[in-house]
Amino acid sequence: MINVAIEYCNVHKRIALRIILMFGCSHYRLSFILFFSTLVLSMWVSNVITCGVMIPLVRSILMELEKLGIIEVYENIDKDRRSTQIYKPTLFTSFYFLGIAYSSSIGGMATLFGSRTNQIFKTIFETTFPTAPKIEFPHFMLLNLPAALLLEILVYLWLNFYFLGMFRSYRDASLQMSMTDEETQYMNTLLSTRYQQLGKVTFHEAVVSAVIVLAAALQVTSNTLFTAYSYHESVMSHIKLSAPSMVCVVLLFIIPINLDFTKFFMKRTGNLELQTAPSKTCLNWSLVKDSVPWSVLFVIGSSNTVFEALEQSKMTQELEKFFLIFTSWSAPAAALIIIVLCKTLTEFACNSSVAHALLPHIARVCVISKVNPQYLMLSATLASSLPFHLMTGTPANAMVLAYVHIPPKVMMLAGFGPSVLAVLTVWFTVTMWSKAIWPDILLFPKWAEVNSLE
Repeated sequence: MINVAIEYCNVHKRIALRIILMFGCSHYRLSFILFFSTLVLSMWVSNVITCGVMIPLVRSILMELEKLGIIEVYENIDKDRRSTQIYKPTLFTSFYFLGIAYSSSIGGMATLFGSRTNQIFKTIFETTFPTAPKIEFPHFMLLNLPAALLLEILVYLWLNFYFLGMFRSYRDASLQMSMTDEETQYMNTLLSTRYQQLGKVTFHEAVVSAVIVLAAALQVTSNTLFTAYSYHESVMSHIKLSAPSMVCVVLLFIIPINLDFTKFFMKRTGNLELQTAPSKTCLNWSLVKDSVPWSVLFVIGSSNTVFEALEQSKMTQELEKFFLIFTSWSAPAAALIIIVLCKTLTEFACNSSVAHALLPHIARVCVISKVNPQYLMLSATLASSLPFHLMTGTPANAMVLAYVHIPPKVMMLAGFGPSVLAVLTVWFTVTMWSKAIWPDILLFPKWAEVNSLE
């Protein structure tokens, strides 16, 4: 709904033109600033809000580039030579929007605030091992921020290589990205003219922008006060998680798009003309019902339901038995197995569902195999935060696919590179870099013997 409000007020067009004027029309520069901006934003708010804020902006940038004749957002495909035209996103469109989806997931792994998966890990770990050291924000960020930055750089290079032909100059997409100095100057003149035509920032744009900032601030503060999370708790736990977004949505439904109504409260001479129609608000139900991709809610909800069914049917206990097969292996080898398995499972269900279902069983496996619970539980947590293939993995993937109608096959193929890079990065972080943060992470601690496991 916040995404719909952004498009309705057209503030994304103003920001898009300003970004192009600042960084030029080079896809390498534009994609770099957009992807890394998404990464930073996703470190502090949920990837859903991050993706919802960024995709209108990216689409507006692509539409402006299309008006300048630099790219095409969609390509027409004549199916079976009939009159009906099918519109398919071009390589440029898929490149930008998949990069936004991937960056929002990668940024979430860096902090305790960025991902529900990290918060679930903190809650389950501290509940299961009450005498263990608390998972503190500075240590967690120091552990995962280098991994997030490294993975973001590698994914950026991969997407440029896969879609735009970086290091492959013979690709058509790569050839379309070069412009002469005269063309660049002409483009800047056109863009400056278009930006000036937008005029001053309207009250409508200011209100929506302020509500977005408020949503981000409330999201961070609510995550700071986060205490517990469970799918089997009362409804209040879900209210705590969704309240920041819903408060901002309600404000958008209430606040008008202008202050014209105030003139009816001013003193006037003569007859007072009363307002006969309601003022237009920043968001209304007509816009919401026509613009919100409702299929996203059903896809994510169904995947979560499947994982809840697996948990209630004790199917997750079979996964625990599978983990016990590797108890005789070394800790790094067992971590690699868990990373690959959790990375695979998170493609089929929301990452928070995967973490909530598997982390208690992984904790039990750690106690049985005499491995530091932080070691394997961190492996599962970070791997569960990085779905790159299917729309069921995270709402961000589903939003991107529904927003510009990217074929699922495109995401399936493009995600192979990021998946391999994610497995290697997470494995290196847990097995190597974690020793610098927790030097005794390879030792089985005494606090692990005092636990709440059955």
